[in-house]
Amino acid sequence: MKPLLIALVLLSNVVVHGSSAQPAATKVIEITAERFEFFPAEITIDQGEDVELRITSEDTVHGFRIVGGGVSVAVPKRGRGAAVAKFSATTPGRYRFECHRMCGAGHNFMRGTIIVRAQSTGAAAK
Repeated sequence: MKPLLIALVLLSNVVVHGSSAQPAATKVIEITAERFEFFPAEITIDQGEDVELRITSEDTVHGFRIVGGGVSVAVPKRGRGAAVAKFSATTPGRYRFECHRMCGAGHNFMRGTIIVRAQSTGAAAK
């Protein structure tokens, strides 16, 4: 009977201490859209990070889409607030983002990249 009691006490400590863990904080990244560019145009994050992208415009209405990333929002024109998009960096690689709303002659140049770095496994590289 004593081993069962000890096991229950140990298990209850694991449950209590495990439930007090705080979830990882969401990283906030500010992006500005203006005259056919995004600032910054290259963003690097770590695999497993959840990010909140806050996109504002310094001129007209723009779009913001992460190609293949499930993110697509309209960015209001200057002084009208920000668009907020969430992105989970589950897979390492390069993700292109772009304006998806025709905004003028240089619209096709309005692009950027999110680089998701692979998590370190602690194993030595071969």
